[in-house]
Amino acid sequence: MTPPLPPVRVEKALALLPDIEALGPLRALLVSISRPDERALWSSSGPYLTLGKRGVQPEELRHHMPQAFHVITEHLQTLYRAYVEALECQQRGDGAGAVAALVRAGRGEERVARLSQARAWYDVALRISQALQDRRPEVESLRSLGELFLRLGQYAEGARHFQRALAIAEAEFDQTGAIAACEGLGDAALAQSQWTGAQAWYARGLRLATAGGDQRQIGRLERHLGVLARHQGDPTVAGEHLRRARECFDAVEAAEEMPELLNTQGQLEAQLGRSQVASGAYREALAWLQRAPRDAGLEVSIRLNLAELHLEAGRFLDGEEEMRRAEQVAIGGNLTSRLVQIYTLMGKLRGRQLDETGFVFFEQAIELSRMLEPSPTTEAQVYVEYGLFRERLGQREEARAYLERARELYGSAGDAADRRRVEAELEKMTA
Repeated sequence: MTPPLPPVRVEKALALLPDIEALGPLRALLVSISRPDERALWSSSGPYLTLGKRGVQPEELRHHMPQAFHVITEHLQTLYRAYVEALECQQRGDGAGAVAALVRAGRGEERVARLSQARAWYDVALRISQALQDRRPEVESLRSLGELFLRLGQYAEGARHFQRALAIAEAEFDQTGAIAACEGLGDAALAQSQWTGAQAWYARGLRLATAGGDQRQIGRLERHLGVLARHQGDPTVAGEHLRRARECFDAVEAAEEMPELLNTQGQLEAQLGRSQVASGAYREALAWLQRAPRDAGLEVSIRLNLAELHLEAGRFLDGEEEMRRAEQVAIGGNLTSRLVQIYTLMGKLRGRQLDETGFVFFEQAIELSRMLEPSPTTEAQVYVEYGLFRERLGQREEARAYLERARELYGSAGDAADRRRVEAELEKMTA
């Protein structure tokens, strides 16, 4: 009897797959069904396994392909229906309906991480909306593009779209659109560590939401202000904002808002050194996630924060276990950007243990970051931690090279605050 052939390593399987947009679902399927090699899992290399070293059986891939075809067909049907709906709306002279259908198609593309395709739909929606008398569809199109640019790390471009959305919303007395634009502008400022700007935009949005009595929107802005206060080092103010946010969400039974709020609460408690309370908040956040439609990306974020908590307390085994859970969620959900974060944190863990072989995690993170839509900040974050890892091991020349690469990437992205932080690390190294 012929013995079964060993699985093909994911890194080799991906190398056979041309970088063609139509093959994206096949790439996602391949990654999602990959398994750790049992022999490697229990060998000395087991703790260093990454996605690339997992295995995939061609026969299993073939078995799952009908299901993949079904998912692809459903996705295309959704897009085609949205287009036909837009066409029918245009025929009836319903421009707002046409824009709404196009934006809905873009959101569908975003959900499966096809960001360039999402932008194409939003661009058409914006062009159609600009010819309408009613300006609200234009506000919606601009907001969608703004959120997309923030997701891509293009903060200045995102802010520009939100600024246009706000100007139109205010001129049209579109309070909902104005609140959302203020929230987007605050997010763009926060991402660039522009604390004063973020404070101004969130506060302006909160005033508008309070005037309209929208509890959900008030709660969201209170949470944003809590995040901002935490970054500014004011835990008392942060705690007050988060308390008010919870009151708002409880009032309207906004279960879908609770996991992110509790994740923020956990981060605040961790910052205050209350690790037990922080752990409780993270675990409550994970419990709330089970009640709402599953958000795999948020689950990974919460698990990574819990892993960081274990890491800071020196509980390395618990931290690694939580990272591996996050890895499994990210692989199952085709969340490549989250895998970059996970492997970066795994590398950081090995650095704490003064384990040189941790470099494999950083190399995998860099490789995966280059598979994503262009996002220099994602790659830069890996290089920062890689540089600190090398420094911890006493490899100063390598450390400096990685930090300089991070500085260069932050500079190209226009991220002045993170660039300054990297420069401060380089100065400390020189001193």
